[in-house]
Amino acid sequence: MRLSVIFCLRVLIFSLLAWPVLAEGTDSVVESQQPSQLAVLNADSLSLELPPPLPEAKTEFISHPIPESAVETLPPVESQPCTGTYWIVSSRQSVQTIHEACRGPWGLNVYQRLPDGQLVCSDMPSLASQIDPTLPVCIFVHGSFVQWESQCREAHALYQRMAACYAGKLQMIFFTWPSDGPYTHCFHIDVAIRGRRADFNGFHLGYLLSQLPPTSPVTMIGHSHGARLILATMQLAGGGSIEGHYFPYSMGAGRRYRAVLAAGAMDHNWLNPGQPYACALNPLECLMNLRNRQDLPLSVYPLSRPFAHRAVARSGFTRHDINAIGPNAAKLRDVDVTPWVGHAHLWPEYYRQPAILATIMPYLYY
Repeated sequence: MRLSVIFCLRVLIFSLLAWPVLAEGTDSVVESQQPSQLAVLNADSLSLELPPPLPEAKTEFISHPIPESAVETLPPVESQPCTGTYWIVSSRQSVQTIHEACRGPWGLNVYQRLPDGQLVCSDMPSLASQIDPTLPVCIFVHGSFVQWESQCREAHALYQRMAACYAGKLQMIFFTWPSDGPYTHCFHIDVAIRGRRADFNGFHLGYLLSQLPPTSPVTMIGHSHGARLILATMQLAGGGSIEGHYFPYSMGAGRRYRAVLAAGAMDHNWLNPGQPYACALNPLECLMNLRNRQDLPLSVYPLSRPFAHRAVARSGFTRHDINAIGPNAAKLRDVDVTPWVGHAHLWPEYYRQPAILATIMPYLYY
């Protein structure tokens, strides 16, 4: 017990010492090597010269357990080959902070996974032209400390499972961002840096959404800091700001948005008025939070910075949060996945559980 107290005090002291460093904007730099697709965000004005998007054509809070019968809705998919195509859109070589404005171009790398297994280079116009505007689009965003190679492997495995239990054509996009190195080798500082980087990548994901057909419904699934990235994007779509800056174009007027948060690594109250994502629920028609009360890595989340609250993945949305959010709280749903995930945190521990995948899949039907 004494050793646990000493450890917690050490983490808290290191957090207090590191906070001024993080507050000064010492985000690690990722060099931009992309062709210019987006003009630089100007830190002093909002007149951003981004390429134009495509032409625009109740209050009770409920916490639902996963029904046991949901397991029966998924056929086994371990040996099924990939018979469709999906996309990987990467911001790994794009600018990663507003302070990199002097470094030049923005841009996104686009890749297409073909039915024969080849991953080929593509571009945003090709992606947009192959999206059926009458069908939903599913976008998955991974969390922190994920390398490109592991992202490609997990994307393929997840697509196989989802395509096997989805009735219809699955339009899937995997959004990948630079969530790995370089590292400071001080864990809580590395986590904080990637949290802020996830926020900034909301602009990149927002640009991707602005290029999709405006009539296409979109369901976004985010794991860990990927959940934070999705909320940052919805904050921009809802008219809010990230780091004091706004997204200047539409992400699809009237588009239907849904979101699923898995192992969400952000404060449980950040959707409340006055908090970082206070506008994020405005464009969403519903948001499902997969709550794991035993997520071990997130147990120390409150020590990540001074005055941090519990992570939404462990606490869910509290009664105080629901009351503070008001009518928009009717869009929220907590689903307890603790019996299936336990102390685990990694994304494969979620999607490999048939009951959890069966709970997510209905959010893809519009």
